[in-house]
Parts: sequence; C-alpha cells; structure tokens
Amino acid sequence: MQDLVHDAPPDTGQDAAPLAGRLRQRAARFLRRPPTALVSLADQGIVSGFGFLSGIAAARLLGIVEFGHFALILIVISFAQGLHNALITAPMMTLAGSRGALSRLYGANILVAALLLSAPGAAFVVFALTVSGQLTVGALFSACALMLSQNLQFTLRRLLFARGRGMRALGMDLVRAVSFPLAAGLVWLEHGTVGVNGYVWMLAITSLLTSLPFALAVGRPLLRGTGMVHLGAMSRRHAPIARWLLPIVFVTFAQEQLVWMVAGSWLGLDALGGLRAAQYLVGTVALLLSATENVLPVRAARAHSEGGEDALRRYLLQAGIRLGAPIMTILVVLAGPAELWLTLIFGPDYAAYAACLRILAVGVGVILVRDLAAHYFRAKQNTRVIFESLGVSMVVSLAVVVPLMHHGGVAGAAAAVTAGHAASLIYLLVAMRLQSRPMPTPLARAR
Repeated sequence: MQDLVHDAPPDTGQDAAPLAGRLRQRAARFLRRPPTALVSLADQGIVSGFGFLSGIAAARLLGIVEFGHFALILIVISFAQGLHNALITAPMMTLAGSRGALSRLYGANILVAALLLSAPGAAFVVFALTVSGQLTVGALFSACALMLSQNLQFTLRRLLFARGRGMRALGMDLVRAVSFPLAAGLVWLEHGTVGVNGYVWMLAITSLLTSLPFALAVGRPLLRGTGMVHLGAMSRRHAPIARWLLPIVFVTFAQEQLVWMVAGSWLGLDALGGLRAAQYLVGTVALLLSATENVLPVRAARAHSEGGEDALRRYLLQAGIRLGAPIMTILVVLAGPAELWLTLIFGPDYAAYAACLRILAVGVGVILVRDLAAHYFRAKQNTRVIFESLGVSMVVSLAVVVPLMHHGGVAGAAAAVTAGHAASLIYLLVAMRLQSRPMPTPLARAR
C-alpha cells in the first residue's frame, strides 16, 4: 500500500516550467523571424484591403461622376504598372528565385530602372487621359505622381521580399495604409470636401513619403559614382523573361481595361463610376481565386507527373468542386440583392448599376472554370495555349463591345468583358478535347 502511495503521479510543476520556457522561446523566435509566407499573406492583405477601402471612400467622398474620373485614372495607371512589372519586378523575382540572394548593387540598379521607366509611363498616362477627354493640368500631374509613387513602392516591396526583409515591406505598407486616412480626414475636416485631384495627390504623397526612406537605403551603393550604374547588363538579364510577359500585359489590358475606358468615354464618367463600383464588389471574390495560385499549380503538376492525364483531370475536377461551392455561394449572395449591396456600400446613386454587378458575377464564375482549364495546360507545361486563349478573349471583347453598349449601355460593356472570358474558356476546353484524342489532329500537332 505504501508503494502505491509513493507511486502516485509525480508533480508536473518542474516539467511545466521548461515547457513554458520553450513556448516563450518559440514565440520570441516567431516574432523575430516570422515565416515568409505568413508575412507575405499579411502584406497582401494590407495592400488589397487598403485598395478596397480607399476605393469605397473615394466613391463616398467624391460622388459618382468624380469617382468615374478616379476610376479612369486608376485604369490608365494600371497599364503603366503592368509594363513596369513585366520589365522590372517580375524578372527580378524570377532571378531571385533561380540565383539566390540579390546583391545591393543589383537592387540599386533596379531602383534606377524603375525611376527611368516612369518617364514613358508618364507619357502613356498623359496620352491616354488626353484621348479620353480628361485634359486638365491637375488630373495629368496627379495621375503621373500616383503612377511614379506606386511604381516605386511596388518595386521596393518586391525587392525587400526578395532580400528576405519582408517585415520591412510590411511596415512600409502598413504605415501608408494608416497615414492616408489620417491625411484624408484632416483635409476633409479643414475644407469640407475632397476633389478627385486632391484625393489622387494624397494617395501619391503618402505612398512617396512612406517609400522614400527605403528608396534612399536601397540606392546608397550608387553614391560611390555613376560607374556603379549597370543598366545594360541588367536589361540583358531581364530581356529573356520580359519578352514573354509584355504581350500578356497588352492583351489583358485590351481585353478588359480598354473596354472600361471605351465605356467611360462613350457613356460618361458616371457610368464608369457605377461599373467600377460593381467591379470592386466582385473583386473581393477574384482575390480568393488569385490566392489559389500558391497551391493549385504545384498540386496539379504533381498530379500529372505522378498519375498522368487521368490523375490531372481528376484533381482539377475535385479542386473545382471544392472551390466552386463557396465562390458560387458568395457570387449568388452578391448578385441577388445587388441593389442593396451597392446602396449600402457605395451610396444610392450606384443602385442603378445592379445589372453590371450581376453580369460581372457571372464573369467571375466563368473565370473560375477558365483558370482550372488553364492549370491543366500549365501542369503540362504548355502555356502557349493559355496565351492564345487570352488573345481570343481580347478579340471577342473588342468585337462585341460597341454593339452591346448600343443595346444595353454600361451593362453591355460588362457583358462584352464576360463574353471575352467565356470565349477564352471555350477555346481552352476545345484545346483540351483535341489534346485528349488518341489520334493526332493538325491543331493538336501544332501544340
């Protein structure tokens, strides 16, 4: 009996102390060096959330016509940023992944290239806004300033992550996200109104001020002299990667953003503002699709390498069911009471554009299926078919936009973009069918 008493479970107090110490050490280690994927996710959440909320604030503060003007500026800037990404940041990230750490001198030259590329970017912004009829000095200068500051911040963000300093990029974007509403609030309290040019200027200035300390640190190696600038060597390293990215920038811009510009020029900036508001809402669902890029390509390629064609199709079907259920539910919830959502979030003037929201929701459903079909060809390392499908999408959208706008106004512009997405999906499905046939056909051989 005494043995039973003495064999009672030992006191765990001494074991708990080392366990608590280990937990504290792990927590401290996590705070000092959090996982890069988690930091990247947090940073993307801040950037995307800021873009979404600043868009809603613009719609509320500016009114539907000036919000259409604001949307037009963002559309034009997006093309300049796409060129910037294709020529500089995307090749830089590819080289960082294949060659390891980036040197300080290479980072400084990246910064110089980003600043120099802003000159043709500004020329395009001025040209596009002039053609669209928005030729005011204030609009041109504010749009160019926003393009320059956001390109700079985007370059620094990618560069910091490539160097393993994601927490600094997170801090930079967080400061910008906090400083902008403070600045906008102060201006609104002092003047009682915020015009579109003032709103764009505040976006540009807060972006530039938060980026400037990091830009100075990155560009420090160039202080040794102009001999440290090696743009020619950098361009030769980027060219093989960029030449495949540039056509995609032009095709995707023409397929959607150009249609929005045509709608704004033809139907008025109020129509473009309503269309952009609808796009903001479905854009929340599109972010879920973009998040799958971290998982789907890898698993689809693995399924194909391990199980062949049948395993790849089976995996994509299962992924489509898992993704489709929540995404289609969200789209139905958005599209059903579309007038309610547009009124609650943007204001009563936007309820008239509920048809645009419903059509764009259908378009996101088409994009879901099309992306799954694109993963089929990516897993088989056949990206040429994907580019061809985007070209088909562009041609169809531009071919039908004018008659559809004649028939349905701004809803016709939304339908033209959705028709382009549907055409690219059909092209991919036909290509999949042809490739799965046992006997080769001329089209299959061309692949």
